[in-house]
Amino acid sequence: MRIIPNILTLFNLFLGCIITLLLIEGKLPIEDISVLIILTLFFDFMDGWIARKFNLESKLGAQLDSLADLISFGLVPGIIMYKLFMEVSLDPFLPLLGFTITLASAYRLANYNLSHTDLKYFKGLPTPANTLFILSLLLIIGSPNIDSFVKEIILNNNFLIIITALSCYLLNSGFKLINLKFVDFKFKGVNKYRYLIIVLSAVLFVLLRGFISVFVIFGIYYIVSYFAINRKK
Repeated sequence: MRIIPNILTLFNLFLGCIITLLLIEGKLPIEDISVLIILTLFFDFMDGWIARKFNLESKLGAQLDSLADLISFGLVPGIIMYKLFMEVSLDPFLPLLGFTITLASAYRLANYNLSHTDLKYFKGLPTPANTLFILSLLLIIGSPNIDSFVKEIILNNNFLIIITALSCYLLNSGFKLINLKFVDFKFKGVNKYRYLIIVLSAVLFVLLRGFISVFVIFGIYYIVSYFAINRKK
């Protein structure tokens, strides 16, 4: 029983390796790759939930989880940003800036392992959430239903540099964000805010034409977290 969370974590790592190869080869549509990324999120959620629910947490599991996350939610968004820069940059070195997201993710994960963890909040943007944020940019420019004006904004060196810097900062900021790792599913305490974020995110995703809603959803995540945690300082 104790090995089950670690097996799920290894599935996460395995998928992260496959996604890395697929992104480098560029033969599979990003929509299909995004399904695999969603699967890594599922395994990342389930390994922690099972470990907490059945008291199977271990030091090995914590370290293994961070190593898996470094690939699935550190290297992967770095490659995605690299590919976005390659779409527009004439400078052969500028796209390498995308991998600063990988470096910032590694720093965050190492710092997270050394710090005291709290089941109610994260400090800084979690790497899985940051991966969804970066992935949404690639999905937006590949969507036929998005205005060309929006795509032109995204496919701009200055915009990509700003997003890269913002991503690195948010990963390691001191801002407290609600931890979406459920211990149980009762509608009480911090779970009320978790459900609020999930419901609002689902509604906004439907109303705001899919992937472009991600920016608004992240804004909601920060606002709800501020009123739930940060305002209480």
